[in-house]
Amino acid sequence: MTKYCLTVGLVVAVLAGSVTVHSTYAQAADSKPALTVADQAQKAISAAEVQVEKAREAIAAGKELIAQIPEDSPLMPDVAQVVEAASANWKIAIDSLKGAKESSSKVATAKNPSIASDYALLAKVNAGVALSGAEVVQIAITYVEAVQSNKAESLDVIRTALQDALASSSQVQFNYERVKKLIAEKYSK
Repeated sequence: MTKYCLTVGLVVAVLAGSVTVHSTYAQAADSKPALTVADQAQKAISAAEVQVEKAREAIAAGKELIAQIPEDSPLMPDVAQVVEAASANWKIAIDSLKGAKESSSKVATAKNPSIASDYALLAKVNAGVALSGAEVVQIAITYVEAVQSNKAESLDVIRTALQDALASSSQVQFNYERVKKLIAEKYSK
């Protein structure tokens, strides 16, 4: 139980820290030259890549864990719901990481520093979406692992962490859409 509580606590701390980091990146985009902003975007993408890879590994382990849960387990509907949320967030994480890389690749070829800064900002917020989606996947697989290991005492804590991660991921996605809209409006005038 202590191991799971520690893991969940760390995940929640990472999620809380990632929200602060992303707003710091957005502020830095306005005050730094394009090269520095590009470096920050690349750093955000690298962090997202690490979490997406961890999520990919968790998914592989999760497939094996699900196969070990008895089909008549009373927790199977919960597992199915958690896997569904993980699946949706996995797709979002992959798509967002791809979008972050595409935006980042346009920084160097932008016509002026303002456009480069906007591409870098899009890359950073897209990386944030990828990061938060990957974290949801990892927490979901932790839930599956707890069910498979019959660690019923951990399920409520993990379920709460998963709900928090889903809410955080949703907020990060909302922020991305808002940033994207503001940038689009900037150039449509």
